[in-house]
Amino acid sequence: MAGSQSTKHQKRARGNDAAEKASRSGDERAKRRRTSEGNGDQKTQLANSSGGDTTSQPMEKRKGSVPWSFSRPVGGRYSNLDPILTANEAYLFVGLDTAVQVFSTSTSRLLRTLQMEIGQKVIGFKLCPADQDILYIFTSGFVTKWNWDSGKRLARWGTNFPAVSIDLPSIENDENSAMYFSIGTQKDGKREISINALNEKKPVGSTVLQTHENLNAIAVAYEGRVIFASDGTHLFMGTTTKSELENPESAQYTWREATLPVTATSLHLRESSPTKGPEAVDLVVGESGGSILIYQDILNTLFGRNADKKSSPRKLHWHRGPVSTVRWSMDGNYIISGGQESVLVLWQLDTGRKQFLPHLSSPICNVVVSPSCNSYVVKLADNSVMILSAREMQPSANVTGLQLASEVGGHKDPSSRKPFGAVAALHPQHPERLLVAVPASHHSSQQGSQRSNSAVLQTFDIRANSHISRQALARTNTTTLNISPKGSAIVAPDVRLMDIMHDGKWLATVDTWTPYPQDIEAIASSGSNSDSASLRSEVFLKFWKWNASSDMWELVTRIDAPHFSENRPSTVLSLASRPFSYEFATLGTDSIVRFWCPTTRHRSGLKTNLSEPHLDTWKCRSSVDLTGCLGGADAPLQSASISFSEDGSVMAICLPSKSGANDGLVLLINAQNCTVHYRRTGVFFGKPCSVRFLGRYLIVAATGSVSVWDTVDDVVKPIQLPDSVDSVDTWNPPLLAVNSRTQSFAIATRGTDSSSGNTHKRRRRPRFHIKIYDVPSLDLVFQETLVSCPLALLSDTYSGDYIVVDATASVQRLGCLDKASQKSLQPDEVTSHLNSGLASIFSRGTLSSIQAIDEETSAGQSKGLAGVFGETPSFSLPSIGVLFRNVVQTLGSS
Repeated sequence: MAGSQSTKHQKRARGNDAAEKASRSGDERAKRRRTSEGNGDQKTQLANSSGGDTTSQPMEKRKGSVPWSFSRPVGGRYSNLDPILTANEAYLFVGLDTAVQVFSTSTSRLLRTLQMEIGQKVIGFKLCPADQDILYIFTSGFVTKWNWDSGKRLARWGTNFPAVSIDLPSIENDENSAMYFSIGTQKDGKREISINALNEKKPVGSTVLQTHENLNAIAVAYEGRVIFASDGTHLFMGTTTKSELENPESAQYTWREATLPVTATSLHLRESSPTKGPEAVDLVVGESGGSILIYQDILNTLFGRNADKKSSPRKLHWHRGPVSTVRWSMDGNYIISGGQESVLVLWQLDTGRKQFLPHLSSPICNVVVSPSCNSYVVKLADNSVMILSAREMQPSANVTGLQLASEVGGHKDPSSRKPFGAVAALHPQHPERLLVAVPASHHSSQQGSQRSNSAVLQTFDIRANSHISRQALARTNTTTLNISPKGSAIVAPDVRLMDIMHDGKWLATVDTWTPYPQDIEAIASSGSNSDSASLRSEVFLKFWKWNASSDMWELVTRIDAPHFSENRPSTVLSLASRPFSYEFATLGTDSIVRFWCPTTRHRSGLKTNLSEPHLDTWKCRSSVDLTGCLGGADAPLQSASISFSEDGSVMAICLPSKSGANDGLVLLINAQNCTVHYRRTGVFFGKPCSVRFLGRYLIVAATGSVSVWDTVDDVVKPIQLPDSVDSVDTWNPPLLAVNSRTQSFAIATRGTDSSSGNTHKRRRRPRFHIKIYDVPSLDLVFQETLVSCPLALLSDTYSGDYIVVDATASVQRLGCLDKASQKSLQPDEVTSHLNSGLASIFSRGTLSSIQAIDEETSAGQSKGLAGVFGETPSFSLPSIGVLFRNVVQTLGSS
């Protein structure tokens, strides 16, 4: 069995590199980080890419701590770059900020991830026109050549200036080297267009244009003889001859400049018919007002080489918002466009007719026509890419990444600002499954961009780096108009709290919805709009049961306004599940703790089968009023946090400071009889954000402070946070996670970089830190500065790793190498390991049928081959592979 498993891992290393690296143990990850990827400089880079190598090594030598390191990130948000299909449409390339992912279109599974060096952002990637196995990846400072089929980097070249846009033309007569055109930024701020030929030593080329215009897009036609560049309002067109391109160092272009009558948001070039001339190029422009401009033979119609032939462009208009993407068809008879309306529009230019593909899941960002013209690749704003058949407009492949809401700034309404973070949890029985609340649709309102409410539950496999499922947790309006007549966005409820039971059978969520104050002015009875809005807010506590047959969470009970005061619903501040018991607890702004437990629903006139109890409803079994502990304050709670002990016998409640006597108040409640057992002040200061038990220790994270309370010796030890963390920052609270396997806890904080001495707060860069402390010594065993803002910090109790989810929708494991030998898998996880290969290829229904066939075969092995085939007709038999395996098992047992 061990030999077969190792062989299986070797095969997966070739087929799914990213999934394999995400699932390795800690020491295997460190070993491959130093030995993979072919050439020496890449080995060094991958070794340095470990999150804790450079910072934690001196600390390890000084304190003798265990070595911690980051794994290669999975997930990631797809960048605004056009995806690429191979000529045979068998593979799809999608760009991330620091990597390029390769997917198989037949299975929609991730095949390989081509990772860039730290600090290098991908600005473009192109397949080699002469060899489809070669992929060129362009970053801000380098050009790399990859054999994407094997995942090996073949060469790397440095660039003179940071590039912002590139294009790689198709040159038929040159098979040994490639030529690319780029827009770079000089030190004085000027933009330059350069032409470079890639050979074995270094790029050879020259600068063909310098300008003060902020050019950000470049396109090349006719094997490089025509260059087109734009900044949205100005267009530059350069032309040359074929003989000039034979020597890139001395190539000269004739340039023309024109000004567009609109602000372009998308552009696309197409080589016209050769009958119009060797430089005939057609241009389509999508603009911010929603219209589309078509320029036929732009050298005449736009740049005015012949004044007599200069004419106005053809104008098309259907979109009500900016046109995000626009594309020519290969024959020039159609134009494909998309925008914020989540509708794909096909324009037939000869007849003027339009065809629509409505009700996509999110606004359209990019559209690409395949080389064979048989498919359209559509990238959506919800971090997904799908391939559509050009004839039937039916999806043939769908790639979905982690669909976290993107963090956008510039909130016009301060009340709409939310603390940074994501509502996420790891499945307790399948720790490779990440459950995270994501928006139903990503959109931007006309009043300004704002973060979408999270109303959908996404399940993501962080080991295989693949999407599993998604379902709505609150009401959504994906297929309806989401803009009111006044232009404000019709938002969905926001899932703010979520927790899952220890066995993974029950899930509890809390979603909140509040109307706009201006929408209820006509029916407001009081003068305060905010009070009227809170009166009509909706707060729902929902309990979901896992249905194994449908692989979905089924809503069992919905509690309207689980907490309320003065005939209005109160906000739920904290939610926690009780270990080793089917019970949840909630704490609201009404200062009441409620304990919820399942019970059998009694139906009038129907008998209940007591031998097979069916828990299909939830109720409040008890409540604790904390008003007396707060000194009788009438003001509602602003923040609080609750957590159960590891055995579920005690619940800790952290309350904010109401007065000097109640500073840092923590209550210990007996979870069985729901009575206050102990009261302790001075544990922390500020507003509590998160609290966790680790044995006898209680770790409390508040705004600007983290404290560890030894509940047995009654000793409180504060933890010093980085100097850049603001002690009163309520929008960026620290994240806390504990791990009983490694006896440690981790803290992720966000602050501003004040080391430069800059007094202007607007120019300070945010800095993100993660620290791991050992318990009970409280020694700092690891610390690292994170590149992106952490949104969630979770703990994998089976592997001892910490899971970091950041604002780029990336997921990283932070594991301890010395604890790798102590890691063990539970039976359910071992089963998922054995079935992961088949489950990733076949559907779950097919896999269950295969398992059922295996059980029947094992029961009938005594009957020989008759137990395998039986009297089943040929059309009902399983696949050849399953039959062969069953025959081998039968013969082997005999």
